[in-house]
Amino acid sequence: MITRGSKIFFTMALAAFAAALAYGVVTNGLASGGVTDALSGDGALNALIGPITLGWKGGVGDHLGYAVLMGFAVCCAAAGFVTTAFRDGDPEAIAELADAADAPPIAAATELTPWPLVAAFGAAILTLGLATSSTLFIVGVVISVIALLEWTITAWADAATGDPEVNRIIRSRLMHPIELPVAGVAGVGIVAFSISRIFLTASKDGAVIVAAILGLTFLVVAVILSKAPELKRGLVLGVILAGGLLVIGLGVASAIRGERKVEHHEADAEHASVDSAGALSVGETSS
Repeated sequence: MITRGSKIFFTMALAAFAAALAYGVVTNGLASGGVTDALSGDGALNALIGPITLGWKGGVGDHLGYAVLMGFAVCCAAAGFVTTAFRDGDPEAIAELADAADAPPIAAATELTPWPLVAAFGAAILTLGLATSSTLFIVGVVISVIALLEWTITAWADAATGDPEVNRIIRSRLMHPIELPVAGVAGVGIVAFSISRIFLTASKDGAVIVAAILGLTFLVVAVILSKAPELKRGLVLGVILAGGLLVIGLGVASAIRGERKVEHHEADAEHASVDSAGALSVGETSS
């Protein structure tokens, strides 16, 4: 019987496999004259054979993106088989495998951690970076690595002792001296970069309006939070996190859209006048 954890991994594997097929078909079609032409008539079957056979009997389009998606599918499928074999770590199944009379002790349930969501967000940024820009790809890699590291440390600390409070103290003493300064610098840098992408994609007058709206919003939120010190810490953190994610999301959308085209009319006119004056002076000298 397939366990609950295995179902999650197998579903992710199927989704990643389908995404790899779609990515391979689309990028291969773009490279060969158009997706519509590649999928019209008898070409639809030929376009699918390459991604299905891992490039053995046809093209897969962009190799890097296809390999990342297909590799993720393989890893999820492997994790699904492992969790099926170990029955999601069920104590009774482990005792049966170990031929033990009693089931081993299990750790108490721990608090929810946000790092899986952060890792998923980093993976989404990484995937967008593969199709748009190398900068977004690097940002996605950094976010994913940090999330996986934090997730690993949190899982280790939760199983350090049988007391959740002691485990929380152990993790805080280990990670807070590193997390706080790094998170501050990274947060300010990512938000500043996202705001710069918004300014660059907006028009000349639109950038001024966006800057005024963002500045006024930050000021109003800061005043409200400072005037209400009785607010819960979780609510304050949630507001700050939501605002940061909103700015980052707008920055990602702006980076995908691209920078606006800057026209240099005045500079071109000055160069033209200088060139005409230089040509005139040369003509007068020759005469």
